[in-house]
Amino acid sequence: MSEAAHGLGELRAEQRRAGMWRNRFLALLDRTPVPTAICQLDGTITVANPALAEVLDTRPSQLRDRHVLEYFQPKVRRDFDKLVAGLEHGGRARLVIAVQFRGGAGELTVQAVSDDGGSGLLITLRITPVPADVQLSDRESEILRLIAGGATSASVAAELGITGDGVNYHLTRLSERLGVPNRTALVARAYSLGLLDPASWPPR
Repeated sequence: MSEAAHGLGELRAEQRRAGMWRNRFLALLDRTPVPTAICQLDGTITVANPALAEVLDTRPSQLRDRHVLEYFQPKVRRDFDKLVAGLEHGGRARLVIAVQFRGGAGELTVQAVSDDGGSGLLITLRITPVPADVQLSDRESEILRLIAGGATSASVAAELGITGDGVNYHLTRLSERLGVPNRTALVARAYSLGLLDPASWPPR
C-alpha cells in the first residue's frame, strides 16, 4: 500500500470515529432533561435539545440557525454582548445571565467550548420556579382582568380612577413576581396559574 493510500485510510478511519462520537453526543444531548443548546460565538443556535424546545413551545429543528436572543431577553443585554466580545478576545469563558422568556424567567449559563473545528457556546437554562400560591390584591386583580380584555394603561387608569403610572407600576410588580418580560406574557402566565378564568369573556 502506498504512503498516500495509507494516509487516506487513516483519515477516513478518523472521520468515522469523529462521526461516531458526534452521534453519541447528540443522542446524549437529546436525552438530557436540562434545556441546552450549542451556539456559534455570535449566539446563533447550531443544535438545541428537546428540553429547550419544550420550554420555548417549539421543536428543536425550528431553533436551528435562530439567534438565542430571539427567545431570551437578558435583564441586562450588555452582559451577553460583553461575554461574546470577551470570548472573541480570549477573555472570560463562563457567565450566568438572568433572562426572561415567553412564559417564564431563569438563568442562562453561557460557557465557551472549543474543539478542532473552532469555538462556540454551550448554553444551559435553569428555570426560576413560580410560586404555586400567588395571591393578588383586589387592585391587581382588577388591573390584570382589564389588561387581559385588551384595555390600555390609559383606559384602565380612567376606569379605576388612578394614574397611568400607577397602572404601569402594578403591571411591573406583577411581571416581576410572575417572572415574565411583558404584559402579553403576564396575561398568558395568569391564565396558566388559574388567576384568570379561561372559560369567561370578558376575563374575570
